[in-house]
Amino acid sequence: MPHRARRTSHGIQRSEQWEQPTPRRIGRESRAAPAALPVPRPARALLLKVVVTLGLLAALTWAGRAHLRMGRPDSWLLAPLDGLAIAIGGDGAHPVRQRLGLLVLALICFAAWRHHRRVRLAYRPGPVDVHEFTDATPSHDAPVDDLKSQFCQRLSETHIYPPYAGPADPPPESFLDVASGVDPKTTNPLAMILQMLPRLWPKVGYRVTGVLQVRAQEPCYGVSATVTSFLHGGRSAMTTQWGSTWEEATRRTAYWVLATILPVTRLGRAAPWRNWCGRELPAALFAAYNKGKESQDRRQFDDALRFYGEALKLDPFNADLRMMVASVQEEMGLFLDALDTYQSALVLREQGGWYDDHIWTTRTDRLRHLPRHVLGTLRYLRRRPDSIKLRYQYACTLAYTERTVHQWFKQDGVGDREKVRRQMRQRLEKAFVDRYWPVVVTFADAPGEPAAKEWLRRVLREFPEATTVVFQTVAAQELYRLREDAVLAWFVRRTRSEVTHSALLLLRDVWAPLRLAKAWHDWATVGWRPLRTGPLGPFEVGGTLAGWWRRGPRNRAAILMREWPSGGVLLDRAIRRAQRRRWPAHPPRSFDFYNAACTYGFALKGYFPDPERRPPAHLSPAARALWRGRRLIADALPLAHPPRWHRRPTPTPDGGARPVPTPDGGGARPVPQPAGSTRPADPEPSPHPLPPPVAPLVEKAVEQLRAALACTESGVAADRLRRWILSSEPDLAPLRRLQDFGYFEEEVYPSLTLVFPRPDKVINLRMSAYAQELVCQGAVLLEQTWHDRALPPQTADPHLLIRWLDLDAETWDTLCRIALDHARYWRDRAEFIRLLRRAVDPIRIAEARFPPEIPRFDDLVLSGADRLVGDGTRPEENVERLARLNIALVDRKLNAIYQAVAEHAGDGSLRARRRLAGMDYRGEPLRGDETLAICTRQAGRWHQVAERMRENGPVVDVSGLGILEPRA
Repeated sequence: MPHRARRTSHGIQRSEQWEQPTPRRIGRESRAAPAALPVPRPARALLLKVVVTLGLLAALTWAGRAHLRMGRPDSWLLAPLDGLAIAIGGDGAHPVRQRLGLLVLALICFAAWRHHRRVRLAYRPGPVDVHEFTDATPSHDAPVDDLKSQFCQRLSETHIYPPYAGPADPPPESFLDVASGVDPKTTNPLAMILQMLPRLWPKVGYRVTGVLQVRAQEPCYGVSATVTSFLHGGRSAMTTQWGSTWEEATRRTAYWVLATILPVTRLGRAAPWRNWCGRELPAALFAAYNKGKESQDRRQFDDALRFYGEALKLDPFNADLRMMVASVQEEMGLFLDALDTYQSALVLREQGGWYDDHIWTTRTDRLRHLPRHVLGTLRYLRRRPDSIKLRYQYACTLAYTERTVHQWFKQDGVGDREKVRRQMRQRLEKAFVDRYWPVVVTFADAPGEPAAKEWLRRVLREFPEATTVVFQTVAAQELYRLREDAVLAWFVRRTRSEVTHSALLLLRDVWAPLRLAKAWHDWATVGWRPLRTGPLGPFEVGGTLAGWWRRGPRNRAAILMREWPSGGVLLDRAIRRAQRRRWPAHPPRSFDFYNAACTYGFALKGYFPDPERRPPAHLSPAARALWRGRRLIADALPLAHPPRWHRRPTPTPDGGARPVPTPDGGGARPVPQPAGSTRPADPEPSPHPLPPPVAPLVEKAVEQLRAALACTESGVAADRLRRWILSSEPDLAPLRRLQDFGYFEEEVYPSLTLVFPRPDKVINLRMSAYAQELVCQGAVLLEQTWHDRALPPQTADPHLLIRWLDLDAETWDTLCRIALDHARYWRDRAEFIRLLRRAVDPIRIAEARFPPEIPRFDDLVLSGADRLVGDGTRPEENVERLARLNIALVDRKLNAIYQAVAEHAGDGSLRARRRLAGMDYRGEPLRGDETLAICTRQAGRWHQVAERMRENGPVVDVSGLGILEPRA
């Protein structure tokens, strides 16, 4: 943003910084800088147009009825036409001043319609006239047409407005401009009016002009842009953006143009620019947001978080930006970080702890103070229109305790990542203790708030099962309050979202109680620690939520909590009641069907063992019986995909049969052969059908998924649901192991490769493959860069070599942190990407498509995955074990890089740097082979890193057509 000065009342030029607000100097204009362009007022323009038009119609009606022709009926519909005929044709005896009056009203009406047209073009925004760029460089060799094309492409990629392809002449600003377009040979007044009206009618809302410049110092390429708004006589804003290349300067200019136009349009009232409507939007903020959004769309999540972080520095109170950061964190598997981001966004601009008090209000309190409650909620929703979506995402993240609680108690951090996680847990612990202590009042050792806070603080530090119950109870309470506030949100503009009435009803009455039931039973299996005896249920009389919920929702939730695993009939009845299928006028939407499928899928977890949980040693006899019963039910179910086809077993040389794996995934047993028969025995039959409690749940879940995909608006929405259905949704993890889901996957999402079983946590495998690809590509690019530096003509400047070695040593230090932490910390990966972009030629980076995208699971080729579908019967090893082996293989590679290469290579770069600095200090010339030796040595070190990362492991299949053949 260029530096500008403002003229005061005394005519003195003062900087804008003079008017910036400080605790000691607060002025009238210091609150927020107004927008550089005029702000359109469409409501006022529309009202003026309607009033003037009605006035003209009334005048024409009065004139037509006052001078009615003989024999014509007195009709209100024909009276305006009679008045128009009288005003134009001069028929009838009437004064001239009436004609002049009607003419003046007609001109005012035309001016009002023209003004409304300009306001609409400025507010929508309408087409933008981009003029040809002017080449002002000394040599006049700038790529003018290419840069304008890139500029228009950058404008169209943001989906702000379409570039204007009409005439380049500016609209007229005065009567002389209009008269100059009339043919002087024309004598007919009607023809002259027809020639003048097209020039008077507005066609564009904004005009952009650019001048290309070059200067001596870096950055040397610049574009001077001027944006003109044709509203209110035309106001302009001008800037000069510089870059190291023409493309960079053009991109910065496009961002500045968009940041100048956006706050004065209707898009400035939408997320995430609500707070910048009518204000001066910093171009750096818009550029950082747009780069982050592009990186997120390309699945380059490390870059996306870095750019979003830069945007949040410039706009820290933007809750919409924080929600986008949380969405990226969830895509990367940083679920605890996402929970912290949602929590920080929830308390932004909080006044007096209103939200904390609002969560714990009973229905009696709200009815007793109904006006204050309703007005306070409406005021909060108007001030925070993003609160409905934010609170929904926050409650769902709280409920996904298999991800958040697991990371809460996980102790695998190294270096800065462990410090950041510890600070995050302390911050969340304080927020949860202060806000949610009423949840544990019945669990505490003594009544009162201090005892409840102390008990909750102890649980959050030591007991994962009890923490899971607390999180699930809190999520149920959040959804309950959100369901009631969503009714009032219909009366506030810009608060409606996909969080519909039926969706919240299903989550509150079915999904949240079902999750709480599982957490409650898991807490019982460990002996109710740290409690001595079993507590009251949350929805029972005297329970934790009994005083806050109404009787109807509380009874329905209590019924679902009485049994775990949940049965199909009870669950189906509850889901149908929540979806309200009795009312055909309001059919469920795709989001409702998807939530129902997730609920059915989560109910299957009661019949499957948790692969990461082991039976504790301190269980009571009753708890051991409960655990053993659940394990027996789970052992009767398949834990991976059953066969998609059947093959006859290959006979052995001794006339027997090849061993066939047993259905329980254990050892193999031979297939007996009939006496005297040379043909192989019949193949082993397919695995036994699902037990009666599980089959209805699986059938309903698949049915709901098909209905959700059938109700999607487009193929794009269906593709967005793909990654959640196949990989990301934790509720569908047990469903992905079964045969019916495998058939559903092959029918709905056909693949060019063999369909492998999917592990429960696909994101861990994806991030491990991404880390391997990131380090390998970066090492290859740096190796090529050092080889290019060694080619003739070699540099003889020691200062340039010192800068290269400084950057290389910093890159090796970052790689050491990445290898030591097994590439788990996104900030280290983002720093590695940033340093590599500084060292490598941008053209080479673009050709290599660096940084790589985080791959989908369908694009991964796992080491040993062919054995899962090798003989067409049962997998030879569990997919969970295979995923852990592939992740461990990448970790071993990073360990080897840290121990053998990275730690010593950084010291080598520093030693070479110190030697060059000493030679420069003593004034010794650089030898001819010194540069070649240094560059070759550094290239060899990066070559070792690339070779170690190229070993077998999870790699990304970029061919798209390579079909993996099953092993014979």
